[in-house]
Amino acid sequence: MKKILIQYNYILHYRKAFFNELAKYYDVTVLHSGKKSVTKDDLYKEIVVPVRKIGPFYFQGNVISEVKKECYDIHIALFDVRWINTVISIYFKSKNSKFIWWGAWITKSFVANKIRLFFTKKADANVFYTYEAKKDFINLGVLDSNLFVANNTFDVGVRIKSYENTNKNRILFVGSLDKRKQNYVLINAFCNILSKIPNNIILTFVGDGVERSFLHTLVKEKGLDSRVEFAGRINEPEKLQEYYKESIVAVSFGQAGLSVLQSLGFGVPFVTKINAISGGEKSNIKDKINGIFCQDNQNSLEEVLVKMCNSIELAREMGKKAYEYYGEYCTIENMVQGFRDAIEGTKLAKVDTGIYEG
Repeated sequence: MKKILIQYNYILHYRKAFFNELAKYYDVTVLHSGKKSVTKDDLYKEIVVPVRKIGPFYFQGNVISEVKKECYDIHIALFDVRWINTVISIYFKSKNSKFIWWGAWITKSFVANKIRLFFTKKADANVFYTYEAKKDFINLGVLDSNLFVANNTFDVGVRIKSYENTNKNRILFVGSLDKRKQNYVLINAFCNILSKIPNNIILTFVGDGVERSFLHTLVKEKGLDSRVEFAGRINEPEKLQEYYKESIVAVSFGQAGLSVLQSLGFGVPFVTKINAISGGEKSNIKDKINGIFCQDNQNSLEEVLVKMCNSIELAREMGKKAYEYYGEYCTIENMVQGFRDAIEGTKLAKVDTGIYEG
């Protein structure tokens, strides 16, 4: 069994499923600077090392010494130019091992992009979160044969067909309550459409964060206590299912992250603005097929919510498409296949190349 060292930053709860799935095929060790994550039920191993931040840069301990060891066949490194030890570690791997960058993307920084392009060309393979990111590097002259896609995802556990649930009376937000999500826009929009939607529909926030108090106050000021609920943070998929079952749509106006995948996985269409902050996850939204892009204004969001709340069958149809899309492109097994392709030189992962029509 090939031995893999994954150089990572901090392990969050949602990433463990990926490491465990990959560990079904390889001997996986994750080097990171987060809290200890491995339990007796996990298949992967971990090395927790210290990290120091100086300005915008991170210096992670013991990276080079671990990479130098000749026991690893494959090195997979999360590509963030701010993590200096990881970036330079490509020069310290053993000659017989393979080096794979994970998650490179093009930004507005000319210098950072030059660095990414330089190191991307030095790797044996590169794994991207989206097909769009892969195309960006092909256009910059990187050989397609060294580029692979592992669609970033959230493992929802046992999937449910929420679109088949009889009761549909929620507009749902799931995620951290922070400024980037622009939840105040969602609350204001919901307040403005109350007279235009069935009176049994409620707005539910699942999550916690720095804006919780502010959003609570806004709800009280607008007299929405009976129509808006705050359920707190819920990480267990089984508990989240109960909220998704009753949801017409899931909404995050300002940011579209991994909650997009979670919503699709449970068969609920996702709504966000066309220019939402995203690490590429919003590329899984196919407008008016499995979700909706509204314009960057409150009126546009209101129009979408009114339409969906009064067209439950349309919401069900889009939810079915969301469920099917996740099943084809967004499973944790398909994400792992993208990495297996990079390791083994195959092209077996299912990749959405942008022509999906449902």
